[in-house]
Amino acid sequence: MSIPEANLRPIKFSFKNQTSDDMINKIMVATDGSDSSELAAQAAIEIAGRSGGSIAAVYVVDVARLVRLPGYASFPGIKDQILTLMQKEGRKATDRIEDLAVKAGVPCQKIVAEGNPSEELLKIADESKVDLLIMGSVGRSGLNRFLLGSVAEKVVRNSMVPVLLIR
Repeated sequence: MSIPEANLRPIKFSFKNQTSDDMINKIMVATDGSDSSELAAQAAIEIAGRSGGSIAAVYVVDVARLVRLPGYASFPGIKDQILTLMQKEGRKATDRIEDLAVKAGVPCQKIVAEGNPSEELLKIADESKVDLLIMGSVGRSGLNRFLLGSVAEKVVRNSMVPVLLIR
């Protein structure tokens, strides 16, 4: 059953009569450069702007992907070249979020990390003491989701801070 579009209303956030301890001051937004993560970034910027907070844009270079690439072990230097390209992709994705944040007057920190995406996101969220983690959700279904798992699902299941998934 779907909700008729006429019945949908934007969510309004109210931060009146809250102490600074109750506020969402630091928001982490995970990005992979996709449209879904850009929507997550827009939500993070909106919430941070209304609460007077800041955001941290985080991209995790999935180094395990390198090992699965054809030619990874066969060609000298290919690992470093691909890693450099993946880091560049991360900087581009976090730069995009920073541009959106600057336009909205929201302070933004950029982080490009390396490792297992779900583990790194959880570690950074914990170490940075964020109040909220926002990430896009690209729906996987059936066998692919069962076999590969989902970064978003692993983060939601294991996070010690609230997670907001954006579709």
